[in-house]
Amino acid sequence: MSPKRSLTPSADAVADGTIVSVSPWVILAAWTVPTLLSTFETVMFGQLEGKPIEVWRAFLTEAPGWYTWALFTPAIATLAARVKVSRPLRARAVAVHVSAYLLVALAASVAWAAAAVWLRPGRLGFLAVLRNWFVAGLPFTVVVYAAVVGISYSIAARTRLRARERDAARLAQQLSDARLASLRMQLRPHFLFNSLNAIMALVRDGANTRAVGALALLSDMLRATLRDGPGHEVPLAEEVAFTRRYLEMEQLRFGERLRVTFDIPPELLDAAVPLFVLQPFVENAIKHGILDRRRGGTIAIAAATAGETLRLTVRDDGAGLAPRWDARIAGEDAGVGITNARTRLAHLYGDGATLHVGPGDRGAGVMVEVTLPLRHHRILDTAIAAEAVSA
Repeated sequence: MSPKRSLTPSADAVADGTIVSVSPWVILAAWTVPTLLSTFETVMFGQLEGKPIEVWRAFLTEAPGWYTWALFTPAIATLAARVKVSRPLRARAVAVHVSAYLLVALAASVAWAAAAVWLRPGRLGFLAVLRNWFVAGLPFTVVVYAAVVGISYSIAARTRLRARERDAARLAQQLSDARLASLRMQLRPHFLFNSLNAIMALVRDGANTRAVGALALLSDMLRATLRDGPGHEVPLAEEVAFTRRYLEMEQLRFGERLRVTFDIPPELLDAAVPLFVLQPFVENAIKHGILDRRRGGTIAIAAATAGETLRLTVRDDGAGLAPRWDARIAGEDAGVGITNARTRLAHLYGDGATLHVGPGDRGAGVMVEVTLPLRHHRILDTAIAAEAVSA
């Protein structure tokens, strides 16, 4: 038996824990290629040696072994995905794959030897024929096993690439949706009505300088909302600066009833955060924690680190969560805003980000906590950094 080569697609490739199935018919068709090549090779060598063999007999001699490899292909691909062969090589992984190779090679040799003894009987017994097929096949069956493992990794890599492309497209859509949602929030009639009323009150009171400043602030907010950014992350400084503008506009409406504190360490201003990650939670804090309280309340926004993790919090000292939300808030039925925020974080960071909503300090009010991998983002505008840390 002369060396034979095969390029074999795997039945299953695991990408990030997800098994990607390949049709059994594709596997069968792929392994039929080396079967036919081996049949042709056997027929040609038979003629050259003066011992011609019928095509059907040659095919039935070669097919059992190759189709045994086809039968084991799904198991090999799954094993390759679960026991990675990568640098640095681990003794356990090598031992597992060597054992698996020997098992499959032996099974294929048994099939080949049985077919040879039945269809091309000779002086040697079954065990001798099995030994010859196994030993003679060692060089090329090692290549066959490696090909199955390698192609399964290729399929897994292609699957991951397609998944990343789908996630990127989904993130782009979500980013667009987030911008539009933020714009709609800013342009809601009651928001503009209240803001413009506050500005008109300033004009009536003769506080023209403050009125001009308020109009400039409103213009800056709308411009920031409409501005096209290069990606789905911005420096924390930019996010905090936008949130400050939003709160300054709201303070025109609420006056001293709305009290705000920021605790943003300067060294975290270049931390990368999702666009508009803070503002929706600040809006909720105003709506549910400040709006209906005569004495108003305080919203505290903070950032801190824990190892390689960035922790953002938005707290209010309002009435807190309604009882029916206590159970829902941690699950999938937590409302559109929280669900969308969790979805965005999952697409951006996978398991590296979390969103928790619960009672605030001493059980009063509500605290939203977002944790992200700590990465740094270049700040393009030093004025934004100064605005983010301003009192």
